[in-house]
Amino acid sequence: MVRTFFAVILSIFTLPLCARAEILFEGYSKILSKDQPIGYVISRYEFDEKKKQFLSTYFLKSGKGNSELTESLKAISTDELAPISYEYTSLVGKSSKTIDAQFKAGTMTAVIKTDGKIQKVDKKIPKGTFLSTFLVYLMLKSKDGLRAETKYEYQAIAEEDAEIRKGEALVGKEETFNGVKVFKILNTFKDSKFLSYVNDHGEMIGTNALGLGITTELVANSADATTGQSFSSTILKTLFGAVPEGKKNVLAQAQSPSGPVKKVIPVDQGLTIKAPQPTPTPIPTPTPKPPPAKDEKKQ
Repeated sequence: MVRTFFAVILSIFTLPLCARAEILFEGYSKILSKDQPIGYVISRYEFDEKKKQFLSTYFLKSGKGNSELTESLKAISTDELAPISYEYTSLVGKSSKTIDAQFKAGTMTAVIKTDGKIQKVDKKIPKGTFLSTFLVYLMLKSKDGLRAETKYEYQAIAEEDAEIRKGEALVGKEETFNGVKVFKILNTFKDSKFLSYVNDHGEMIGTNALGLGITTELVANSADATTGQSFSSTILKTLFGAVPEGKKNVLAQAQSPSGPVKKVIPVDQGLTIKAPQPTPTPIPTPTPKPPPAKDEKKQ
């Protein structure tokens, strides 16, 4: 249930990151249960211009003791969001699950390990099916982009069980959430409903799992999400390559002394992301020289 909530909004495996990948979004969100902090999520989206691939990486930690949940995902898709591969892991108490999935020629091949038991899966993937973690980018890439009062029907792979599920996203009017202009989106996926608050360039500002009393809120500083929670730099370095700073998002950039700097996906990738551009420094115009004086007529 918890994974279902975070799959669409947003392994301790060593799938290498491309050094050229451009970070589109990176941030820390605190997880709240009835307004009390119970954990955090670290999420990063990247685009590899050389390979023409999107990458999604996230790490989630919530609860304590026997109810503690640790979850991570590293997913790769083409620039058209066709699945390439993903690696998923979860640990709840002493129960563990990992999924290693590869996609080729319209077929998913996956190895699922649950508490040591191995299951192999070979499944045909209908055209247009994508990894659920990339839902926001699918909406941005749609014909009309992300806009108010629209409905998106889709089928996506739920990474936590390697199953294809149908979903629906209803986009409401723009409103303000935690000081940021956002679209309020009602998502239905795997028979669960939750609200997402997304700004016009695809950043998840907050979520609300309806009926569960669980919410998330993006924060400007990592400490705002992780203070009082267990935190492993070693795990994060293995998953992300380094401990994420969480500064590639609208809230962190608003606090930056140099002001916000927005990353925009290249136009040729078919994504329209509304983001203010930095004001260019005016180039000084040289003062024109006066024309040379005409020769005086000889007397």
